[in-house]
Amino acid sequence: MTENHSSRTAIGLLSLMHMGVDFLCAFALFGRFFGRSADLFFVYNFCAFALQMPLGALLDSLTQRAEKKQEPSLFFTLSGILLTAIGALVSPVILGIGNALFHVGGGVLTIREDDYSKFDGQGLGVFVAPGAIGLAIGMLLKGKYFSMLWGIVAALMLLLFLLLYRLREKLSAETAEQRSEADGLAPVLLLCFLVVMLRSFAGMAISFSWKQGTFLTLLSTLALACGKSAGGFLSHFTGMRKTVIVSLLLSAVLYVFGDRAVFGIPALFFFNMTMPLTLYLLAKKMPGAPGLAFGILTFALFIGYLPVLFGLTGKLPPFPAGTVGSLLSLVLLLLACRRRS
Repeated sequence: MTENHSSRTAIGLLSLMHMGVDFLCAFALFGRFFGRSADLFFVYNFCAFALQMPLGALLDSLTQRAEKKQEPSLFFTLSGILLTAIGALVSPVILGIGNALFHVGGGVLTIREDDYSKFDGQGLGVFVAPGAIGLAIGMLLKGKYFSMLWGIVAALMLLLFLLLYRLREKLSAETAEQRSEADGLAPVLLLCFLVVMLRSFAGMAISFSWKQGTFLTLLSTLALACGKSAGGFLSHFTGMRKTVIVSLLLSAVLYVFGDRAVFGIPALFFFNMTMPLTLYLLAKKMPGAPGLAFGILTFALFIGYLPVLFGLTGKLPPFPAGTVGSLLSLVLLLLACRRRS
């Protein structure tokens, strides 16, 4: 019970930091850099998302050599916060690298805490969910009240200090219960990669006619974030396969009527419930390389976003795009679950 409480606290602190870092990125990107050049937006996204894969591999290598397994991840987390703060003032390149460092470091810490306390992916959902909220608020403010940046940075450093205090007595070695499930890695990796790429494309390309104004924008973002968190908890209690089937079938049906907010908002909730499940599936297949697993799926996010970024596809309606995306994700994830067992 004590260890579970410690892990919950650590994951909660990391989740709040995730929201703060993503807020700083959106706050600076849309307030200071967005109007300079469209290319800067691509450069930021490349640094923030594509670089997580090599950085994750580097973190795994450093962790394998370290006596205290948490130290490299904590160093990445600290470096990410500092570079994000500097980048918000100086350059979207530094901003993106800081974002990538934090996500890899914080993501690996979350994966280890989740595995240590046998949360079965619950912690991953909690960690990834607040990022969307931070991005939405940062985009809405768009650089207004820029002096508040220092308050956010101070809050992030305080949260990091509390995290260090919470982890001070953690064992430096890997837990004895952790075992390799690397057999059949390639099919699961490919299936999870395709699911995340599809989710990224759908999330950027699908346009809701009702999504106008601050209230509905924040409400849809909250539904998206809550869906990510709920997916991990539901999977823990009912099983991954049932969670995948229920959430994606419901989202497929709701997307049919997604041009109305009363259906579109819950569609976003259910569609995003599988987000932590893909990360959990791959992390369990790559127990010795959680950083690389995290980075691979973040790279899938980046790839899925490119067609929209370069204008290769216009805005798509919730139906049939959302329904087809949900059903394709359902098939791919069921295949991945089958390969896992």
